[in-house]
Amino acid sequence: MTLQGYQFDKAKVTPEADAQLYSYLAQSSDNKVISGMTVTATGLNVYVASGKALVQGRLIENTQQMQLTAQANKTGYICITIDLTQDNTSTGTPGTSDYVPVNNQLRLELVEVLNQQDLNSGGLIYTFPLYSYVSTGATVTLTKIVTSHMKKGVIWTGKYDATNNSDATSLKLGDLTGVKYLHIDLLCYNKFEKVTIEISNAYSNFHAKWKYASQQLIPENVVVGTGTYRVWEVEIVSTGAIANSELRFGVLRHLNGGASAWVSADGTNQSNTFIMSISVEY
Repeated sequence: MTLQGYQFDKAKVTPEADAQLYSYLAQSSDNKVISGMTVTATGLNVYVASGKALVQGRLIENTQQMQLTAQANKTGYICITIDLTQDNTSTGTPGTSDYVPVNNQLRLELVEVLNQQDLNSGGLIYTFPLYSYVSTGATVTLTKIVTSHMKKGVIWTGKYDATNNSDATSLKLGDLTGVKYLHIDLLCYNKFEKVTIEISNAYSNFHAKWKYASQQLIPENVVVGTGTYRVWEVEIVSTGAIANSELRFGVLRHLNGGASAWVSADGTNQSNTFIMSISVEY
C-alpha cells in the first residue's frame, strides 16, 4: 500500500512516525530544552540537572541529577545522545506490572565532536549539546549553548546599567550562533525604550571587537530648564553571534535643548539608565 495514514483506527503508529510528526509541528521548538537541564561542575565532575527536552521530535526527560566525569585537558560538549544503532530491550512480561522497557538508544555523555544526523530522514545518531566545556588538569569550565535552550525569547533579565562602559564589565551572553536580532528593554533615565541590535550584518565603528551597535536618540520627559528639554544618545554594542558573545553600553550622553554640544552623563544618569531584559530572535 503506497498511501499510509497513521492517525486512523487500527493503524500501526511507529515511534519514527510520531517523531516525524512532532518534529514538524514543533518547527523551531524542536531540538530545544523545554525546562531544566542546567549543567554545573565541581572539579572534573559535571552534573546535569533534571529537566525535559524535545530532540528530533522525541520528548526526553531527565528525572534526577546525573553525574558525568570529564577527562583532563579536553574540549567538547555535554550532550543528550540519541543512538538508533542500539537495540532497546526490556525486562518482565509484556502486559503485566513487572514489564519495564530499557532504552539503550538514549544517553547523557561528553563528546569531543558533534554528530548530528537527521533521524527523521534515515539518520542514526544525533548529539544534542546542552553546554560546551573546556577541562584542565583539575577543573571544568562550562559555556551554555544558548541556541539549545531558547528558540526565541528572553535569555537574560536583571539590571545592567550604563556605568558598565568597559570590556571588563561586559554582560556575558554565551553562544548566540544563529541569532539575527537582540531585542533589548531599556530604561533611559525615566523613559522606557525598545532597542534592537541586528547582528547579521556588522556596522559599528566603535571597536573591532564590538562590531554590532544600536544608537538611540531618546527625548527626556522632564523639563530641565525654562523651555529646555534634554535628548539622550544611548549606544549599546555587542560582539555578535559567536561563542561567549558579549554586550555592553558604548556611550551615554545628552544634548540640552538649544545647545550645540553633547554632555557626558554623570554617575547618577548612568546608574539610572539600564537594560532590564534581552530577547533573541533567529
